[in-house]
Amino acid sequence: MKARARTSTAALVALGALAITAGLACAVPRYSARYEQKCALCHVNPSGGGMRTLYASQYLVPEEMAWSKPSSEILASIDPEIAKRIQIGTDFRTLYTYSSGNAATNDFFQMQGDVYLNFQMDDALSLYYDQGISSSYELFGLWQGLPLTGYVKVGRFVPAYGWRFDDHTMYTREALGFTPPINSDVGIEFGLSPGRLDMQISVVNGNRGVTFDDNQKLAAVLNAAYRGRFGPLGWAAGVAGYWEDGNDANFGSGGPYGYLTWNRLTWLGEIDWTLDDPQGSGHTTGLVASNELSYLVRQGLELKATYDFFDPDWNFETGAKRRAGGGVFVLAKPFVAVEALYRAIRFDDGAALSGEDHWETVLQLHLLY
Repeated sequence: MKARARTSTAALVALGALAITAGLACAVPRYSARYEQKCALCHVNPSGGGMRTLYASQYLVPEEMAWSKPSSEILASIDPEIAKRIQIGTDFRTLYTYSSGNAATNDFFQMQGDVYLNFQMDDALSLYYDQGISSSYELFGLWQGLPLTGYVKVGRFVPAYGWRFDDHTMYTREALGFTPPINSDVGIEFGLSPGRLDMQISVVNGNRGVTFDDNQKLAAVLNAAYRGRFGPLGWAAGVAGYWEDGNDANFGSGGPYGYLTWNRLTWLGEIDWTLDDPQGSGHTTGLVASNELSYLVRQGLELKATYDFFDPDWNFETGAKRRAGGGVFVLAKPFVAVEALYRAIRFDDGAALSGEDHWETVLQLHLLY
C-alpha cells in the first residue's frame, strides 16, 4: 500500500509538472518569468547567468527592480564598460547560517565571488571570462551570428539545463551536480531563439569541474522551452535532458521545468528523473524536484517560499529528503541585496538516503554589478 501510494504521488507530481511547468534557464529565473523575457535581456551569456548586459546594469536593475532608485547623477555614472568593447561585472555573496541538530552550523560562508570580463571583438564575436572562487570558472568564445537568433559557444561553460537557480543548494542543482566548482564543462553549445522558443544543444566532455576528460566518451545536453500567455496568465513549457556514457557507469537525467506568472505572483518548478546504470549490475532510478513561489510586495521587496524533494533511489520505500521554507528578499539599492530564509529539512528512514531532521536560518548579503 505504501509503495502504491508513493507511486501515485509521483504520478500526480509528474502530471502536474508536465501540465504547468517550464521556463528559461537564468541566474534569477523568476525575473525572466515575471518579465516574460528571455535570459539574453539581462545576461551577456544568452543561456543565462553571469555578467549582466549594459541594459540590465544601467537601466533595468536600478530603475525597475531596486527599492531605492539612484539619483540621475549616480544613474548616469553607472558604466560597466572599462574600455571600448570591454565590459566588467561582479557577483559577491556572503552567507551566515545557523542550524539546529547534533551537527549544528553556526558559520559565515563565502558562497560566491565572481569577476566577469567580456571582450566584444566585433558585433557578433566575443570572448567571455568568469573567474569564481573555489577554482570555478567559465571561459568561452561566443559567436551570435547564426540564423533564427542563433549562436555557437565553444570553451568551458555551464551547460544549459533546467532552472539555473542562483541558490546552488536547490536540490535540482545540487543533486544533479550543478554546484560550483563542478558545474562547468568543456565543449560546444548551439542555441536558437526564434520568437517565443529557446533551445540549446550541447556536446561536452561529461567530466564537469575537471580540465581534462578521463575517458574517450562525450555527454549530450538538451534544453528547450516555449513561452506563452493565456489571458492574464504568463506561462512557459520546456524540457531538459542530460546523458553521459561513462567508463564504469552511464548516467542520465531529464524532465520538465517552468513557470506560471500572474500579476505579482510567480511560481517556478522543475522535476527530474535520474538514471544511474553501472555496467554489470542493475540500474538505479531517482527523482528530484525544486519549487519556488514569490510575491512582489513592492518594487525591491519580495516574499519567497521554496520546496525541494530528493529521492536517489525510487525502488526503496524510504530514504528521501525534503526541504521547505520561506523568507524575504530585499533589493535595497541597485547593487545591494539582502535575503533572510528559514528552512526545515526532513529525512525518511532508509538505506537510500539518511540524515537528521533539522532546521536552518540563512542570511545573505549580495553585492552585484
